[in-house]
Amino acid sequence: MAKPSREAVSGLLAGPAALAVAGMLVNGCNLLMNLIVARALDSDSYGAVSVQVSIFLILSVAGNALLIAVVQHETSGTGDTRREQWSWIRRLRGACGVAIVVATVAALALSRPAAALMSYPHPVAIAEATIGAALWTLLCVERGLMQARGAYPRLAVNFVVEGFVRIGLVIAFVVSGMGVNGAGLGIVIGVIVGAEHARWAVARTPRLPRPATVRTWSAPLPDDGTAAATGPIPMPIPAPRASARQSVIADTTVALGALIPLALLQNMDVVIVGWLGTDGVGGYAAISTACKVPVFIGLAVANFLLPEAARRRKEGRPAGATLAVALAFVVTPGLFLAAIGLVGAKWLLGLVFGPHLTGAAPALWVLALSMTLLAVTLMFTTYLLGAGVRRVVGVLAVATVATAGALVSAGGGSMATATAALAAESVTALAVGLLVVQLHHADRQAAGRQASEAGRGGEDAPLGAVSISDARPEEGFPAPV
Repeated sequence: MAKPSREAVSGLLAGPAALAVAGMLVNGCNLLMNLIVARALDSDSYGAVSVQVSIFLILSVAGNALLIAVVQHETSGTGDTRREQWSWIRRLRGACGVAIVVATVAALALSRPAAALMSYPHPVAIAEATIGAALWTLLCVERGLMQARGAYPRLAVNFVVEGFVRIGLVIAFVVSGMGVNGAGLGIVIGVIVGAEHARWAVARTPRLPRPATVRTWSAPLPDDGTAAATGPIPMPIPAPRASARQSVIADTTVALGALIPLALLQNMDVVIVGWLGTDGVGGYAAISTACKVPVFIGLAVANFLLPEAARRRKEGRPAGATLAVALAFVVTPGLFLAAIGLVGAKWLLGLVFGPHLTGAAPALWVLALSMTLLAVTLMFTTYLLGAGVRRVVGVLAVATVATAGALVSAGGGSMATATAALAAESVTALAVGLLVVQLHHADRQAAGRQASEAGRGGEDAPLGAVSISDARPEEGFPAPV
């Protein structure tokens, strides 16, 4: 096997490096924001802000699922003319606009009953989190287009623009005395600015040229008319889709089934601790925010991993090296944070959040390991979605229910909750990792069969190709065009 060239390695590292740097930069500013907000508010108000952010992150999973569908659809190369290529994008933007109006009306009408149900004293903050999550869908459409077109530097700049505007406004509004509601308003305006910047960037980013289909000799076609597999990773057969709208809906539905559990796994610990009514919700919110570093970096790097995994497999190239690079970018900072938590958790929390939010310091290193494993699960899931594997949805659903039960049984204590989260995330990462191993094992088996069939078929065999999803239809997304 030929060794990858220095240019190939540089290309493989450039995309995730730019996104990881942008993610770390925004996350650093987010920590600065938490330092200022935590000192400007009392413990209960800071806990309320953390709950509001968690609600926003959970609801915004719909936009993240739509982003995956946009990447899947755009990388399929739909449309031969510029008009055809842009028509489905305009329709999707219009549909998102209508959904935002509906979500805004519903949020304003239902925020007070929802706040009463959650025993949350800030109904306006719930409405702001809901509206911000609805606006997030527009931002995700534009970011999905940038991902699919390989515009990683522009995508990294968009991360910084949206993050800086949102964080700056949250600080300004909270410090000016607007409190929890001011933080929500900053989130809403920041997402709007980020979406408009992303739309500007997409307008200046051309679609990547459609890759030429590589044909190789393969075994004779079976009697049922299906094509025989070729190459180390099967190539996709173009298959008709009913419409662009239906394909986006189908891909969004599958991605939503995977991302809802991930969003819950990331944020429900703070919500559960607050729901149980313990006095330490502010302290736990502080360590939870600090431990999100590997997850936030993972969310940034996933913007590289998803389109690259999808594109490489569609082109018949292995994507395992892409996954390995992504894992390195999330595991390294996670382990570093856990090491700091072992020796200087109280100092770190006191420096960032203030001495009144250091009560949960002993649990910092445990929760840091838990969030690192969640980041690994995120990378595995993103890779599987790029490869079109659907079974991850069921695994994550079961893991989320089990994790919720473990967190509730912990009773709201900081160390008990962090320990329960670590145990649950360990099992989840192992289960999803086994799906990745099974996928690679199936690829190796397919490659062995192809080599054997090609040897028997000789030069008289016709040309043919088949996709991973064609070979295992229960696992794939709808066949790409």
